[in-house]
Amino acid sequence: MPKIPLPNWRITYDGLIKYKLFKRYFRNFTIGHAYRSSYTVSSYNTNLDYIVGDEINLNNMSYHVQKEIAQVAINEQFSPLLKLDVTWKNSLITKIEIKRSRMISLSLSNNQLTETATKDYVIGTGYRIKDLQFRFISGGRGKKMSSDLDIKLDLNIRNNNTIIRKIIEDVEQITMGQQVISIKFSADYVLNQRLNIRAFYDKVVTNPFISTTFPGSITNAGFSLRFTLAG
Repeated sequence: MPKIPLPNWRITYDGLIKYKLFKRYFRNFTIGHAYRSSYTVSSYNTNLDYIVGDEINLNNMSYHVQKEIAQVAINEQFSPLLKLDVTWKNSLITKIEIKRSRMISLSLSNNQLTETATKDYVIGTGYRIKDLQFRFISGGRGKKMSSDLDIKLDLNIRNNNTIIRKIIEDVEQITMGQQVISIKFSADYVLNQRLNIRAFYDKVVTNPFISTTFPGSITNAGFSLRFTLAG
């Protein structure tokens, strides 16, 4: 399965923080953009009817190629198309990300073109509350603890669909597609060097674009304790 690399690039710029307007409100302001692509040939066979230097068979006036390719595919990804990473003066973290991807597969055995496209929107935020104090009662005595509380919230909206195009019949049909909305929340508090407590809430909602698939949702919530043994 040979792959031919196409031009790829990645751009990251954080120079806006040098200007007074940005320096006044932000500690960090970074813009990102990236593109990746590849061209893939699944397999091919040598055409025995091919004549070097003459692609036309004079007996039946048919066109012959040197290699008969079964399937080719192009995969393109703007990952991300646009990304903003911002840290405000009050330590609030904001992340905005837009992604695009497309995979086109051409099957020459049935003259069919399959296209899968995905659009992603990510909005995230986080904040660290420093020196948050809690009082624990142990053995009738109160014990005060102070540590940082890390809070994170992410919203992800993904739209993807698969379209099949029959070239000869000139027919276009959506065979698969859905919108996935994901919400993730977490709060981490370090009790001490070995013990960490975490509260989390995750919810995933799926809305299909075709009638043959049912909508659904998954929700996870709870607490977790992580204890690290000394090395």
